[in-house]
Formats: sequence, structure tokens, C-alpha cells
Amino acid sequence: MKRALLAVIAALLACSICGCGRPHGGNDQIIDIEGSATHAPAGSAEALFTEPAADEPAPSPAVTEAPTAPPTGVPTAPPSEAPVPTSADEAVALYESYPLGYQPLSRAPVRANGQVKEPRYSLGSDGVYRSSSDSGDNEAVIMFTGDLMCQTRQQKAAKTSTGYDFNGSFDFVRGLFAKADLVVGNFEATTCPSAPYMSEQIQVDGSPNLNAPASFAEAIRNAGYDMVVMSNNHNCDAGVRGIYDTLDTVDEYGLAHTGLFRNAEETRYIVAEVEGIRIGLLSYATYFNHKEVHLTREGQDVLLNVYSPERVTRDVAAVRAAGAEYVFVYIHWGVEYKTDPSLVITVPIRERLTGKTFNIRVPLDQQLETAQELADAGVDYIIGSHPHALQPYTVLTSADGRRVPLIYSMGNFVSHQKLDISNDTIVLRVILTRDSSGRVVLSKEGYVPARTHVSFRGRDYAVVPITYPYNQGLSSDEFLPAYRRITQTIGNGLEIMGTM
Repeated sequence: MKRALLAVIAALLACSICGCGRPHGGNDQIIDIEGSATHAPAGSAEALFTEPAADEPAPSPAVTEAPTAPPTGVPTAPPSEAPVPTSADEAVALYESYPLGYQPLSRAPVRANGQVKEPRYSLGSDGVYRSSSDSGDNEAVIMFTGDLMCQTRQQKAAKTSTGYDFNGSFDFVRGLFAKADLVVGNFEATTCPSAPYMSEQIQVDGSPNLNAPASFAEAIRNAGYDMVVMSNNHNCDAGVRGIYDTLDTVDEYGLAHTGLFRNAEETRYIVAEVEGIRIGLLSYATYFNHKEVHLTREGQDVLLNVYSPERVTRDVAAVRAAGAEYVFVYIHWGVEYKTDPSLVITVPIRERLTGKTFNIRVPLDQQLETAQELADAGVDYIIGSHPHALQPYTVLTSADGRRVPLIYSMGNFVSHQKLDISNDTIVLRVILTRDSSGRVVLSKEGYVPARTHVSFRGRDYAVVPITYPYNQGLSSDEFLPAYRRITQTIGNGLEIMGTM
């Protein structure tokens, strides 16, 4: 009942602000207790706010209190047996219901700006990724980051006479990533050359268009990322062709990936052997900016990875059967520009018989409920994304008694957004070991606070660690205020790596 009520409210209020979506309608809705809805006066206390242009400053957090809505009409059953497209053209014919509202372009993809770093991991015949530098010492050091976004101002800053170069954004974290056995981030962009880039057309069909040059993936590979999760609310920004082109791009640059798929036959998870320890990686989203309607029902079910408890339970069982000893999940969820996942909103309710309107307070704790579902399904570590702000760390107890760490949101890692909370970020470090009984255990976890700068030492939109020694001895007036915000938000449960 609670989920049904939240779904109704979410459908009425759903928005993505910030370069990730927008309110659907200019006025608030009053929910009729018998199921109808009428418009509240524009400008009323509960009215929704329209989004500024994506290249303007984002609104303050006070005006973005709206939940994300579940995708419309997306099945939760496993992908059905279906024809397997052999090309993007066949996929468009099979999976697209109607095209997005942009004029297709004819241009070649933007390719490498220089030498591309060779990937460490390759896929074995048994379906397991392995590293060429693996010593098998049964101590796996894994680093995770938040949203990797490529927006208007980033693209304009990266434009060169021959293409786009984003490598400088990662110059100050490359050394930190080199200390990990595996590096994972959330790839929140599409790379479709036949669609306009965000710097060319900010919105498509009423919501921000996070389409970027393919060379953004080159910069991610050169930064030291080994794998990316790809299930997020911008998956459909360039339609079915954009999904195929984006998957081609990450494949070309040697980035292992999950969360976005070409067909029903593709494996819905990653298994990677990291220093003798097999980890599983899953990726889901709860919202797709309502652009999933451009896909057929089968296309939604096959290409996207829509969160449901049933789907996660099935996938966790499958990834463990494939050999995973410890399972991580990225979940794209929550309310944008909020540092608190347990948001409460006021909803006006109209009594039909009397015509009277009264307010009720509704806890939007879908993140809390979903997190417990993930833990109970067998996930070992939960990493949140989408709010574009850091959210707290905590530990859940699963139904079978396991300790399940959770960060509600890792925030952005790189973006063009202007709010302080959208430029505060972290690098999460997790160390897994094998105990004397042979069981894989979480032996240590901590984080390096970091800050994204519009410009830093000649690099545009550069991510810079805040604490010593990870900051390479560099300093900024922004470091201390960011450190205080970050540590206060994350809380005391997770070790801060380095010192101020």
C-alpha cells in the first residue's frame, strides 16, 4: 500500500532537475482521495518549480523536493526469448516505438586524442574478467566513484581544433586510482554521434540531453577506470541507437560494463577476479526521465535494467552461481540535490464529498526501503547514485543477519554543475580479504574527500583530492569548507583517508 501511494505521488511530482530531468507540468496537483486530481493554483506553497536551462546555475536544494518516479509500464520479469539484433539498425526497428525529437546528424564519432591506456582486465572464456597484473594475494583493493557526467560547459571547455579532450579532468586522481586493483564509476552519458551533443542542444523532448563525444570515455579509461556501471536516468537520451553507440564506445575503450544491454542474451552482471577474489557487480535504475516511452515494452525490458526486488533476487542468485564471492550493487535512485535520503514532503489531499483540502506529510523513504530489499536479496555492499550530492554512510542488517554497508549517494564525480554539494565528492576504497576459513570478508573501508573545480592548475572541471598525501601537496581555499561538508554528510561510520 505504501509503495502504491508513493508511486502515485511520484507520478504526479516526478522530476529531474540539474541536467538530469524536469518537472512534468507547470502546476502542482491536488490528489483526490477517490482517485481524481485537479490543479492547485500556480504559485501555491506546494507548486512545482520549472527547471532553468541546463547551462544556468541549478536551483537551490530548497526547490527540488520531488521524488523520482518508477518507469511506466516496465515489466519486472526476466528478458524473454526474443530475436537478437545484429546491428543498431535492426535494434532500432525491433526496440524503438517512436523516435526522439531531434534531427539526426551525419558525422563520425570523435576518437582518441592520443595514446589510450591499455585496459588491465579482459574477459575470459568462462565469463570472468581477470587482470593482467593480478598477483593473487587474496587482498583486493577496489575504488568506487560517483557520477561521471559530460555536460554543456565541460564539452565547451574540452573542445579543440580536432575534437574534444577531457583528459585533464582526471589528472589529479590518476595517481590515486593507480593504487587500486580495480576502479569502478557510474558512466552517466550517452555517446551517439548522430544525435546532438549537450553543448549543441541542451534538451531533447523536454529534459536535459546528456549526449557527449566518445572521447569522454577515452578520458575515463586513461584516468584508470577498469569498469563502469551504466544504468541511469539518461540511458534513453539518444534512443535505441544511442544505447548501441554508447555500448560500442565503452567496448572500444576497454571498459567492462553492466546495467545497459544490447539484447536478451547478454549477461546482466559482471564477475571479476581481483587478486584471487571473485567479486560481482550489478547496476539498476529506478527512473529514466520518461524517455523510456520511446522504447517498446520489450525494448525497455531487454535494453534497460529497471530495479525491482524480483529482478535483483534473480540476478544475485545468478552472479553467485557464476562464482561471485562478494556482490556490489550501484542503484540509481533518490531525490536530486538532497543530502538526506529520508525526505518528507507535504501533499494536499482533497475530500471529494466536502470539497475540503487538507495536507498530509508523506515520508519518501523509498531509498530506505529499496536498500533493505537489496540487502535482503543477498547484496553485500550498496552504492547509491543520482542525487548529485553526497548522502550518508550506514550499515544495514540483512534478513539473514549479514552486515551490509551502504552509501546512499556518492554524488557527482565530475560534472558542470554549480552547487557546492554537487561538486563535493569522494573516492570510496574497499579492501576485501580471504580469512582463515577461506571466506571473503570486508577487512577495511574508507574514503578520500575530493572536490571538482571549474578550473584548477590549468585543467578544466578537474577532480582534486582534498586530504594529504592524496592531494599531492596542492591547496585551495575551497578544500576546508568542502572537507567539512563532506565529512558531516558521510557521518562517522566510515574512515576518512588522509589528513587536512
